[in-house]
This record gives sequence, structure tokens and C-alpha cells, in this order.
Amino acid sequence: MHLRTQMLRTLGISLLAFVVVMLIVLFPRKIDLTLEGNLIVATYDASMEQFVANIKQFFVDVFQNQSLGYSRFSGESAGEAVIRAMGKSLAVIGAALVIGFVFGILKGIADYKLSKTRFNILGHWTTWIFQSMPDFFVLLILQWFIIDHLPFIRFFAPDGWQSFALLSVLVSLYPIVYIASLTSASLAAQEGKLYLLFAKAKGLSNRIILFKHMLRNSMGTLLTQLPTLLVYILSNLLMVEIFRNYPGAAWRLYTAMDYNTYQGTGQDFEAGIIIGITFCIMLLILLVQWISHVAKKYFDPI
Repeated sequence: MHLRTQMLRTLGISLLAFVVVMLIVLFPRKIDLTLEGNLIVATYDASMEQFVANIKQFFVDVFQNQSLGYSRFSGESAGEAVIRAMGKSLAVIGAALVIGFVFGILKGIADYKLSKTRFNILGHWTTWIFQSMPDFFVLLILQWFIIDHLPFIRFFAPDGWQSFALLSVLVSLYPIVYIASLTSASLAAQEGKLYLLFAKAKGLSNRIILFKHMLRNSMGTLLTQLPTLLVYILSNLLMVEIFRNYPGAAWRLYTAMDYNTYQGTGQDFEAGIIIGITFCIMLLILLVQWISHVAKKYFDPI
């Protein structure tokens, strides 16, 4: 598929997904609670007129009032809340992407090399065991271990390098083993290829063959996984930010929903903040997908 066609197709899918999310957020969700005797009765009345009114009001706020609407915290607008939360999370997301990709490749190379030795248990086995466990379980165990056994680490630090560096490492763990498994499998699949035999016949060392030929031929496949890495990072970001009370995008998105088990959406539901953060995340995912398309075209032009 042509590069421009791929990018336009990705843009169209992203915009469609964003519109669907926006419509869901703006759908009427007010619940009326009344007391009948000793019972509290909840009634819900969703009308198309109210739905259309919500959509119109949102666009009036955005284009005429230049506002995303309500923010539960005084002293900041909804737009400022979105920018502040995204700024805090972008540092974590960017660092986690780099850590997950770079160290995932290094772990995959180590797995491939160790698979030919008696120390294979330190390679493929560790990757397989880590992947076989649910990521949320691993993150909870690691966070408990750091808090309980490593008191010199300021786990709940609100500022400084530890405020985002620790988060970056935690959310990049699953991407590391994911890229490691793909790297190892891609390197193993190239064994016995004619271009490798020709390189060995020319007297090139195994290290040069590995990095100059085998790894470069794997980059096209690995770079297409950048969007998947981002999805892993975003899915783990919510749990880590909430557990550490880190005021990033995932934490702010969760609080903006104001959900409770008794009446569903509460009175502090912040539709503008939800739509704003969703839009920023959509742009981030779209950018990473475009980078993946361009990089794959470069490394695998056919």
C-alpha cells in the first residue's frame, strides 16, 4: 500500500474513533434521584433533543468561548487541566517508548544468543515467564516491593526525576519483553539465509553480521510495533498513575469520569476534559503510527 494512502487511512480511522468517543461522552447521562417512602428511586431520561443540545453547547464552548467547559478544581480551566496533565504524562510516555524499544531489542539479542547455549533459561525462559503473567499483576507486585523493601526510593515523590523516571521504567517493562520476543524470533528466522552465508564467506565477524545485516533486516518489522508499544504503555499508565497519585493524563481522565457504583456518573463529570485528553491521545497515537509507516518504508521499501 502506498505510504500516503496508509497515512490517510490511519487518519480517517483515528478521526472516526474520536468522533465515536466524543458522541459517547456527550450523550445525556443525568440521573434523577427521588425518595419514595424509604426507598431511593433513580430515574433516567435520555432524549435526542438533549443529546443534540449537548453537542451544540460543546462546539459553542470550543469555537466561540474558546473553552472546554467545566473543571472541578478551582483556579484552572478545563483546557489548562488538559495541558498540565498531558505535559506530565508525555515525559513518562516518551521515556517509556525509548526504554521499551531500545532495551527490548537488546534483550531480544541476548535471548537469541543465549538460545544457542546452556544458559537459555536466562534468555527465552525469562521473557516467556514475564509475558505469561498479567501486566497489572506484575506492576502491583513491583510497586509493593519497591515501597516495602527499597525505602531509599521516593516512590511517591511529587517532583524531581523520581516523579516520572520510576513511572517510565514501570510502564516500559511489558513493552521490553514484547519487543524482545519479536526481536529474537526475527533473528532466528533469518538463520541459513543466503545473504548471511555470503557475509560469512566474505570473512565478516558474527557481531557485524548480527548488527549490520540481521538486526537491520528486522527493524522494519520491529518499527511497525511502535503503536502496539504505545497501547501497552497507555494501558499500564492508568494503574501506575492512580496508585502513585501522579496527576498525569490517565489519572485526570479517570477523575473526570467521576464514576461511582451507586449512581454511575456523578455530578463532577467533566466532558470537556475527557474529550480534550482523548483528542491529545489520539494525536499521539496517530503520530506514532505515521512514524511507524515512514520508518517501515525506509527499512523495507518493497
